[in-house]
Amino acid sequence: MNTKDRYINDNSFQKLVHNEDYYRNIFKKTEKIISVVFYILNNIDHNKKSETHISNVASKAHLAHEHALRSLEVKTVNSKEVLEQFAQSLIALDSTLYVTAISGVLYTDVQQTVSAEIDVVLRSLSRYISHETGSELDLSGTMPSSVSSTFVAREQTRRVQKKASPRTLTQENTADRRTRIRTILEAKGEATIKDISEIITDCSEKTIQRELNAMIEDNLVKRHGERRWSKYSIA
Repeated sequence: MNTKDRYINDNSFQKLVHNEDYYRNIFKKTEKIISVVFYILNNIDHNKKSETHISNVASKAHLAHEHALRSLEVKTVNSKEVLEQFAQSLIALDSTLYVTAISGVLYTDVQQTVSAEIDVVLRSLSRYISHETGSELDLSGTMPSSVSSTFVAREQTRRVQKKASPRTLTQENTADRRTRIRTILEAKGEATIKDISEIITDCSEKTIQRELNAMIEDNLVKRHGERRWSKYSIA
């Protein structure tokens, strides 16, 4: 049992709003994702083609935020139903963003970046759902209710990717990070390393800094200011 699992067990009768791991890695992460989604929607050209998609995405984002807020009020020990509804709302948002991108209203790389962040939240959320049912997460079998098929499918894809050569994986990870960093810089205009790390949470600030330095060398990114005051933008 790892540290996070012990933390969950030690706080089973505590409201999730008081659970530091849940609040920081699930609720606040979701809050940031929703903020990014609305920022993106506000920068899409509104026309007859895009209006319906924008409305659908906004509706799903609002619903996901409502479920995130609701989840804070339940205790870990009896949170199954609420957390499953929360997971369903995130999956619905992810799916709607995908359809919007396929329709040409949203850039695919933007959709993939947000989808990757939703995936991180779903993976964290699954531990709480599995813990509440008293079962260990079994990626080869079942998982609580509605999140099972989506999560298992994603895990199977990751397992296939792990069979690739280390060099191939490194190249893919670098390309993925660059795409996500570029998307954030395009959305924000300028951003610090801390700004980027608050959205991309599956790697350290040092890794992001190394990637930014490499992108500067490749004339993809510009740096403004020095040291901790540095901000980055698209070259």
